[in-house]
Amino acid sequence: MDMKIQEVFNCFSYGIYVVSVKADDGDNAMIASWVSQCSHEPPLVSVAIRHNRLSHDQILKAGAFSIGILPKGSNEFMKRFKISDWKKKFEGIKSFRTESGLLMPEGITGYLDCELADSYKTGDHTLFIGKAISGKLLKDIEPMTTRDYGGCYTGAS
Repeated sequence: MDMKIQEVFNCFSYGIYVVSVKADDGDNAMIASWVSQCSHEPPLVSVAIRHNRLSHDQILKAGAFSIGILPKGSNEFMKRFKISDWKKKFEGIKSFRTESGLLMPEGITGYLDCELADSYKTGDHTLFIGKAISGKLLKDIEPMTTRDYGGCYTGAS
């Protein structure tokens, strides 16, 4: 990518989210920042996930995912969901099942359970469109953003 374009992209701000999916042999979750509401009625949300992520294929197969909002100050906590052994991401931390049975870590601000409504290949990522079927605001606290995280995901890894 042209560095002049990347410099502008780096100024965009995003939230920091945990995207959870139930696979055949366990629960997985990953950190995502390219998340946005994209329709009011029906309630739709989009999340962009790189093609080479394990969660990518798991979401396609499961047809569902959950998005949890991380609260400000979750920098250390979010590292848990970046480890390579996906079967250990929830190990040793308190978590709960959402209304749809997806696993989420305790301490998140809120979550949405989504049915996969559509997906679009967009370059090196797939844009997953989820229809929100349930959700809950758990804590009315400020969510974490890329500005709090001290960086911006550039899609390069």
